Amino acid sequence: MNKKNISIIVVELIIFSILYGIVNSNFMERIPQCWIYDVTGLLCPACGGTRCVIYMLKGNWLQAFSFHGLFFIGILYLLSVNLIYIINLNKEKKIATWLYPKYWYGIIFVILLMIYTIMRNLL
Repeated sequence: MNKKNISIIVVELIIFSILYGIVNSNFMERIPQCWIYDVTGLLCPACGGTRCVIYMLKGNWLQAFSFHGLFFIGILYLLSVNLIYIINLNKEKKIATWLYPKYWYGIIFVILLMIYTIMRNLL
């Protein structure tokens, strides 16, 4: 491993440690509620996303999925792509490069997010 690869891993571990520390502190009580939900009574596309991340970091994956299933799947996708990228840094023959993000993955995500938001508010 070269210095660049090690620094990427170290930075990611530091960020994860900071997030884990924030989630397990009293800071989480100060996060404001969604103002869109407070004003309209409708769930916005991101409602539940923060709680999803919090419960993922706490290890309660089922609860995280129940707060925002689409964010949960998106985060798992990004984590797996990140892991594949780190593995591929040191390999001559790259694996699973087809999973790397493409612009149309974002378009699909936005369309699914709109459908998900509409369905959550109707049901």
